[in-house]
Amino acid sequence: MKLNKLVAGIACTLAVTLGGPATAAYPDQPIRFVVGFPPGGSTDIVTRILSEGLSKELNQTVLVDNKPGAGGAIAAQWVANAKPDGYTIFLGTVATNVINPLLRKSIKFEPIKDFTMIGEVGFYTNLILVNANSKYKNLNELIADAKSKPMSYSSPGAGTSPHMTGEYFRMLTQTDIQHVPFQGSGPALTALMGSHVDVGFDNLPAALGLVQSGKVRALAITSTERIKELPDVPTADELGVKGMNVDAWVSVIGPAGIPEDRLQTLSKALLKVLATPATIEKLESNAVTIKGTSPAELQEYIESETKKWRDVVETSGVNLE
Repeated sequence: MKLNKLVAGIACTLAVTLGGPATAAYPDQPIRFVVGFPPGGSTDIVTRILSEGLSKELNQTVLVDNKPGAGGAIAAQWVANAKPDGYTIFLGTVATNVINPLLRKSIKFEPIKDFTMIGEVGFYTNLILVNANSKYKNLNELIADAKSKPMSYSSPGAGTSPHMTGEYFRMLTQTDIQHVPFQGSGPALTALMGSHVDVGFDNLPAALGLVQSGKVRALAITSTERIKELPDVPTADELGVKGMNVDAWVSVIGPAGIPEDRLQTLSKALLKVLATPATIEKLESNAVTIKGTSPAELQEYIESETKKWRDVVETSGVNLE
């Protein structure tokens, strides 16, 4: 039933926003699909799942090109500077395309005007975690203690979605939990399991196995609704942290100025891929909640995300340079 509803929803978006035939001449050469992280990580895996589907749908090779570094900023800048002919696309994330430009003055691209929005793929939720042996059995106990004594939280790195989720949590709860950044989810979660920090913020793909095995405890998720992977874990909003709605989203974008007919071809193909049962199964097995949106919907969403995270950055005073 859920699969049928998802397919129907994407099909509706496809029919309403993207009616009309694709231009036959495009694409007539391979498309480069850039990702800002090394092979093997969750963002790379999603890119490869999509490239396989897009290759079939477009009847053209879609090549994955890993350009890691600076939290994805190197790849994002490279794409922003690329020729806007529809042959270069990018798997953008909330970190690479919204948060990092707000935190790093050296980043020259603009999240909105320097890119063409093609469509949101979906999102991972972030988790608020404690050690399995922690005395905190629920989020409100943690918040109460954090208001009365110094505490610390881990993240997989400065400028990541989990880091800024932690800062947003601090802002909404008016607590002073200090950030301890690590080089990736592995070290961050190891520190949490070793009780070197009081609480951890991380994304679902990284932490799910540890939660399911009982090595860490999830006090809350940061999405608007509970998730099927952890149905007994409440949302932070449910528990009284109103407005704590944070998703680590991933979207397909390109350089600014892609011709409208080619944009429509790419967007239509992406929506079809996201409605394919094989793609749905692969993405959901990697803890991605699928959205499937039009270019206009993604544009509006990133504008709202930029405003939200700008407010968080200004309030928290976080600056990475």
